Amino acid sequence: MEVLTKAIIDARTWQSAQAIADGKHQSTCPKTTHSARVAGLSVDAQGAPICRVDATWRADCEHAGLGWSFFNAEDQIVNQGSKSQNFISSALMGEALAVREALDSALELGLVTLHLESDSKLLIDTIRSTNFAH
Repeated sequence: MEVLTKAIIDARTWQSAQAIADGKHQSTCPKTTHSARVAGLSVDAQGAPICRVDATWRADCEHAGLGWSFFNAEDQIVNQGSKSQNFISSALMGEALAVREALDSALELGLVTLHLESDSKLLIDTIRSTNFAH
């Protein structure tokens, strides 16, 4: 029951993270990304470039480190970025923000499709179960 309650709280936290897009609680830390148009990105079976995301979170100071990497066919990093973010209330929120940063980076690279990989099963399940047609 405790695990289920925590999962529900984390999922709600992720949903509330969407409010960050309006500029609330933005970090004063500089955004560090390495973006440039990249040729030779690895693609999945449907032809979408592959991007892997991850985040670390420190509960004691509500701080997260976000990271994302784009890979070529040899599974080598060809583009990557990272960001430090304050006021993060959960590990799930950090993972969700890493996805958002990866999507922003993909847009900067001119990508319109993307195969996103994350080690956060809860995040992926939440994304897949959410109806975005509003």
